[in-house]
Amino acid sequence: MVAQVLTKLKERPKYFISRVLMLLLLLWYFFFSIPTPLFKKPSSTIVLSRDGQLLGGLIAEDEQWRFPLSDTIPQKVKQCILHFEDEYFYKHPGINPVSLGRAIVQNIKAKEIVSGASTITMQTVRLAKNNPPRTFWQKLVEMIQATRVEMHYSKDKILNMYLSNAPFGGNTVGVEAAAWRYYERLSGNLSWGEAATLAVLPNAPALIYPGKNQDKLLLKRNKLLHKLTQKGIIDQITLELALNEPLPKNPKRIPQKTPHLLQKINQEQQGKRIHSSIDVAVQSHVQQVVNNFHLRYQKSEIHNMAAVVIDVASESVLAYVGNTTEKDKLHSNDVDIVQAPRSSGSILKPFLYEAMLSEGQIMPKMLLPDIPFKEIKNYMENYDGAVPADEALARSLNIPATYLLSKFGVAKFQNLLKERGFSYFNKSSKHYGLSMIIGGGEVSLYQLANAYCQMANGMLQNRATNPITYQLRTTENSTSIQKNIKPYATYLTLKALKEVVRPFSETGWQNFEGKQVAWKTGTSHGFRDAWAVGISPEVVVAVWVGNADGEGRPNMTGTRVAAPVLFSILDYFRPLSQFTEPKAKLKAQKVCSESGYTSQANCTQTSIELLPQFLADQKPCPYHVKLFMDSTETFRVNSSCYPVQYIKYRKQFVLPPQMARLYAKKHPEYIPLPNVAEGCQEQSKVMTLVYPKQNVTIYLPKGLDEERQSVVFEAAHLNENSTIYWHLDGKWIGTTNMKHKLNIEPEPGKHLLFLTDALGNEAKVKFEVK
Repeated sequence: MVAQVLTKLKERPKYFISRVLMLLLLLWYFFFSIPTPLFKKPSSTIVLSRDGQLLGGLIAEDEQWRFPLSDTIPQKVKQCILHFEDEYFYKHPGINPVSLGRAIVQNIKAKEIVSGASTITMQTVRLAKNNPPRTFWQKLVEMIQATRVEMHYSKDKILNMYLSNAPFGGNTVGVEAAAWRYYERLSGNLSWGEAATLAVLPNAPALIYPGKNQDKLLLKRNKLLHKLTQKGIIDQITLELALNEPLPKNPKRIPQKTPHLLQKINQEQQGKRIHSSIDVAVQSHVQQVVNNFHLRYQKSEIHNMAAVVIDVASESVLAYVGNTTEKDKLHSNDVDIVQAPRSSGSILKPFLYEAMLSEGQIMPKMLLPDIPFKEIKNYMENYDGAVPADEALARSLNIPATYLLSKFGVAKFQNLLKERGFSYFNKSSKHYGLSMIIGGGEVSLYQLANAYCQMANGMLQNRATNPITYQLRTTENSTSIQKNIKPYATYLTLKALKEVVRPFSETGWQNFEGKQVAWKTGTSHGFRDAWAVGISPEVVVAVWVGNADGEGRPNMTGTRVAAPVLFSILDYFRPLSQFTEPKAKLKAQKVCSESGYTSQANCTQTSIELLPQFLADQKPCPYHVKLFMDSTETFRVNSSCYPVQYIKYRKQFVLPPQMARLYAKKHPEYIPLPNVAEGCQEQSKVMTLVYPKQNVTIYLPKGLDEERQSVVFEAAHLNENSTIYWHLDGKWIGTTNMKHKLNIEPEPGKHLLFLTDALGNEAKVKFEVK
């Protein structure tokens, strides 16, 4: 027998080879005939709230509402679809032999195709192939591929793919999209009547499209409900309730509760289903607040607004309103202001204050100069001469902030801002200069809220370890940033922003007094950007008000227009708790009451304050001196002009002349420095200028970047612990301690350089720059 077969094969080799190749081809087709993944069609971008409510969605690229594949299958939907389409789905291998045999008999009797015996798996294959023409060969291919799908995927996965890609009428694809468009809810929240209605739609979506052919749709739905009752899936009462449920009408619009956040997520994760941390109630409240103020402000030609609310503990977004809404969108309402770079104004000042406190460079009540400085002005263009650091921060005074930045270093502060996530400071520190602290750079509301959230979170003892999916965090590890800042520095910063009274010049602050929350406002040059941020242990709220096109409006300040929005949002979270004082090593320190510096022997009034150990080594008060007076204590004298036995000593609080002049206007109790008695001038020069010399001409070359180079001016003082105040052409330009060198970039022309110390000693020179 074997010999006969071999003989025949030798006689017919071509026949044998062709049969083998065909067999191999069939085997190859059987094992590799399904694509991976099975479905490659684009999905809609869907954003859900933290509790699963639909916030918004964008239609897929092929103009279909096709939601991304769901993780689970709701039980009601599952039972309905199985009992309508494929009751034995979990028992067959992709094809149902019983149904197939029955279909063949029915088709033969009817002499036409009346039943295809398609299983859910076969229908899934057909959907993946875009519904090719129904032919005998195509049916055979679907059967083969259905068995392959069954070998490759689990039953639940197959059912999920079917439910996610089945047509439900019009451009609605998948049960999730259908549940939202027809019933405005998640598929898991459907009733039995609703689930049964959706289950019958894929069978003939064009014929029984909701809103049309209602009788046919009702008949099919009710038949399925009765079958579920017969099978014991639902009871009689549930059946009667389901039968009385109305059918859906026309499809509903997909909600757009967070349109700007949706666009942001779509850019980053297009076609995905994102479970965000948005709290629907908070989002609704913030949106309503923005809408209300938009109606009010647009009368003053202020058209745009944005707000972000952050949960501090988890660093997650609770509300995200990217802009105002207008029907005609005449004012760039589609622009996401939350992400847009805008001039910072003075909203960054607390970060400088916090950093300098942390390094021990300042103390909360330390007096800072508040006198005219270069081209920089305070908002109201008035000056206190000297002002406590915490009050200067609360009042957002520009001059003291500029003084602190000159002391801290522009480049150093720029690096600190970058570490905190402010990415738009990408030019050289020289480009920004001291204007960096008063609006010389740009920040986004998103970055601002994140940075203040880091500050607030640094005060919390127990941080969340598993933040919600969509976070505001713009840095990889926010805690690594705050760990370089001492908690007590943060506490003192927040205390200054909460407890210090705002001046009358910041019109409207009285309306917010008693709101136990740390807050800061900011206004950019030209009244183009109004900022307000509120910081509490629970939430951080950041608000921007202005015009997206950059048009400024008169008196559009942070306090006037942004703060009211801020506190209206914060009303939702009342009552708010308070930041607790950090458990740091405190030390009772004697502080000079008048200057806020560490007390020294000449201080006339002192107080005891509990301050961190790192502030104990702060430089002693430079403003209290010992004066040598005549017997009447009217004039200052010295041993060269007055009998030593009659000289009296007096301790006095003395400010430099320009500071003293302005300070005395607001502090009538201030005692001016007494004049020197006639004939008692100093015999030796206390302070001299090393460079430049009198009437010298200075030539400033240009560097490789075509910018003029600076020149180092130097002075010498007999008292090595002295402080010198430098003025150029009548404006204060800086302060030096101990080492009296100052980098200056004078403009071409003639100048007067004037130096003074706390005792009124002076030095001045005239020079020319070319």
